[in-house]
Amino acid sequence: MDSARHSREAGRPPRSLVLLASAALVAGTGGALWALPAAPPGGWNVSSGVMPGTGPAGDRTPSPATSETLVAARQPVTASPTPPAARYRAFLYAAGRPHPELAAAGVRSFAMGHIVVGPGGCAPHWAGVRPRGGEAVAARILRVRAEGGEVWPSFGGPYGQELSVTCEDPALLRSAYRRVVTALTAPGVDFELADPADPAGEPGWAGAADPDGEAVVRRRAAALARLQEEARTGEMPAGSLRVTFTVPASRDGLRPADQEALRITREAGVEIDSVGLLVPVDPGPATLHGLAVAVRAARPQIAAALGVPPDAAWRRMGLTPVLSGSGDLGPGDAARLAAFRARSGLAWLSLRGARPADDVVRILARPDRGVALPEVTPGTPPVRPW
Repeated sequence: MDSARHSREAGRPPRSLVLLASAALVAGTGGALWALPAAPPGGWNVSSGVMPGTGPAGDRTPSPATSETLVAARQPVTASPTPPAARYRAFLYAAGRPHPELAAAGVRSFAMGHIVVGPGGCAPHWAGVRPRGGEAVAARILRVRAEGGEVWPSFGGPYGQELSVTCEDPALLRSAYRRVVTALTAPGVDFELADPADPAGEPGWAGAADPDGEAVVRRRAAALARLQEEARTGEMPAGSLRVTFTVPASRDGLRPADQEALRITREAGVEIDSVGLLVPVDPGPATLHGLAVAVRAARPQIAAALGVPPDAAWRRMGLTPVLSGSGDLGPGDAARLAAFRARSGLAWLSLRGARPADDVVRILARPDRGVALPEVTPGTPPVRPW
């Protein structure tokens, strides 16, 4: 990794004093880019999107302590020029091991998670990160940004409760989100909604204190709408704050509760950039068929929830196939996915679960290199046999 980094930097002009100062922190990582491992600690159950260890009684295998707080990253990351719209968004697991091949494959957009509630009910913490003084995660983010990438913090997920579930004070919740955005100089935030079948995670949009989930949805929406307004008026240094959601999807599309929550969030004044679909891959000859069915079912649902025409919903959607094995998605299927994204206008692609082959990531991250694609015509029907 070090030799690759030196070769990249050899022909670059000198960095600004700000980036040189940031490099001192980056050096603490030993020059490594930390990313999502082949699977989260303990593995990944693609049918439910949760960690295995769930027995007949629904008990979950305990995950590592969530003790690294976001306020530990005290030095804000200096903003770099906004990268072009990403075709591929990789997921970085804060407690993962290095996977520098992501940067080598051309990946420049990352979601990092998961941020869950810590002690007190309103403190943001990285899930699964042991006490390390807070600099480790900040250094990884600095390294990604120094390479020209962008990092979106991801809230919620299968490893703990999202802040709005337990933080009932609107001012404290808004402050917690603001601290994350400010500390990481994030261009946007993502909220990943856990599967309700997971008894140890957030039951959909609800929490134990809010069985119907509506109070949680409205609390989160009010905080995000206020923060987007602060970003637009210059009260926050971000300049703008994009918001995305990651939700499970099946052949029936989105869960009704998630559709309703997206609608409520939009009507509360939140501008939702896109909605990512987590869809398990069915290995076999018809690998992409299940993905195609889920996307087609979700498109009118997302259009209705976001208040846009069905044809416009393509560019408001992302697709994240969840792999159970590295061979579930080969270069040929990756090329078809890339072509589908280009023709339909789908916002972005990603992958979760098992680690894919490097060629697969390279095709999805830069589908215009080495893959002949048709002209991009937003709103056109998917490529057959999709």
